[in-house]
Amino acid sequence: MTAYFQCNNESKLVRLLFSGHTTYILLNMGLRMDQMTIIFAVGGLLILTLILASIAHRYHAFVEERRQHVQRILKRVEEIDGIIQRMVGLPIPVELERLLRRDIVARLQAVKGIHAGFKGINGMIAQARQAVEQAAVSAVTGDLSEQKVERFSRLTGEIEWLLKEDRLLVGINDQEREQLLEMIDTRRMETLYGYHMREANRKLKGNQLHQAQWHCEQVKSMLSSHGLENEQIEGWYKEADQLHQQVARRLS
Repeated sequence: MTAYFQCNNESKLVRLLFSGHTTYILLNMGLRMDQMTIIFAVGGLLILTLILASIAHRYHAFVEERRQHVQRILKRVEEIDGIIQRMVGLPIPVELERLLRRDIVARLQAVKGIHAGFKGINGMIAQARQAVEQAAVSAVTGDLSEQKVERFSRLTGEIEWLLKEDRLLVGINDQEREQLLEMIDTRRMETLYGYHMREANRKLKGNQLHQAQWHCEQVKSMLSSHGLENEQIEGWYKEADQLHQQVARRLS
């Protein structure tokens, strides 16, 4: 009996020992799993933070690039509008003003395409379209001064360059471009011919013969460079040549 009880107690002791060891292992595994869960959670949050930061950076870069693009277009709108304002009081064809105002409309529409929510863009477009419809022939009173002739020459040269180099955003076909360039050329000849002939006659009357001669030569040189292929240019050249000869006789 003594031996039986001793064996039974030893078995219970072994079971207790094994039961405690198993509980320790399970508890230790649970702690490790909790630690791993925390590590994975923190790692996931870190990755998510990096992804959100990258998205935010790209968005801010996009917004800044869009802002700069819009500002470049609006700056060009101001430059074109400046050309139009400088045309006031000069004998520049109204067709050219309409062309430039149409270009402003096209540029403002481009702004809306880039940034539909740009403040006031719809009103700006509506105002620009109204300006196209209201464009009218600029009133030119009196004879052009030397300063106005110089301003006229610079402006027509700028517009001519815009057309030749295709620097306008508004769409125009080759035929329209050629018609506008021919219009500029004709108006330039008319204006410069009138100015130089008027000045040559005025200088001749004032006995300023060398200045009169210079103005005659300017007219002849300009007309010769265009060729004498039509009657009007040929008639202008003959008038300038006759005045030139008259001045030459007075100088001899």
